[in-house]
Amino acid sequence: MILEWKPNGRIVGLATFATLFAGTVFAQDAPTPPDAVAEFAPIEAGMGEGLTIGFTQLALGVPFPEALQTGMEEAAATAGFELVTCDSKLNAAEALNCARQFRTQEVDGLITFQADAAAAANICAEGPQVPVIAIDIEQQPCQKAFVGAANEYAGQIVGYELGRYFQENFECEHDAWVSLESLAVGVVNDMRMDGIREGFESVCGPVNNERIIDTGAGGQADTAQRQMMDTLTALPGAERVITVGINEDVITGALAAARSQGRTENLYLGVQNFDPDNCQIWTAPNFIASAAYFPEKCALLIVPNLIKAIKGEEIAEQILVPHEVITQENMAEFYPGMSCS
Repeated sequence: MILEWKPNGRIVGLATFATLFAGTVFAQDAPTPPDAVAEFAPIEAGMGEGLTIGFTQLALGVPFPEALQTGMEEAAATAGFELVTCDSKLNAAEALNCARQFRTQEVDGLITFQADAAAAANICAEGPQVPVIAIDIEQQPCQKAFVGAANEYAGQIVGYELGRYFQENFECEHDAWVSLESLAVGVVNDMRMDGIREGFESVCGPVNNERIIDTGAGGQADTAQRQMMDTLTALPGAERVITVGINEDVITGALAAARSQGRTENLYLGVQNFDPDNCQIWTAPNFIASAAYFPEKCALLIVPNLIKAIKGEEIAEQILVPHEVITQENMAEFYPGMSCS
């Protein structure tokens, strides 16, 4: 049996297994959420009165962090704490500077959303020694809790929906599987992207002709676009290219590459996150599914728990988003005000 080994060290397929079971349907029940999935809790008025909380942002100006920022500012206004935001700009050195800044400002607690998991230990050491909640990307060793995606589950629900679609429409046949990843974020990337593959394979069996593309720290649209151009060029005549991404930005980049080659209809999209204003994805010819992350509501998970930790109370180590799978059929139910048409 020949193992297919990818450059990032992950075993992603068994060549002989794929050949043996090509075309077989592996029917399975829909994925179930893990126990750490939490419910959004209301912010109590005045619950953070007198506190100062530092917030290292991933990259302002990008839809997901902007939605998260709006939710945090609304929570600060209700709870009564001072929110100090520092933009890391997808750069570990900038995140380190943010940590040093918060140390001089003597903040009472920290929210850290920075893309380079490998830099976290140094950033932790340079920051204030206060309770830390990490968002989406592990910040060891200082994080008190991780608030973010149920990464494997978020991947699985998208992959499962892709599998159901391909089973119903094409008997699972596809020309290639392109996985747009961010290796810098470490285990989060592996869980999320492997989860998408696992969900698909639970219905359709092994993916075909897999290509793993590293799109840089945090998953960047321009890097995805450049590398997707090369990938599509290397796949002439491929009509069903399942394209899955760690976030919306990389899918946006992939679509730009496809448009430049007149091949938008060849991409079948599985996405992570759902920004209702990102119409170029949701109106693409073959948008199949996304996992909603509800960044506008994440403050409802973060703020009550960080305030508890600041006060010395115990909180769960994992506080995960209650994801929902979004399709063309149900998106208006979750976001009734969206204007994509």
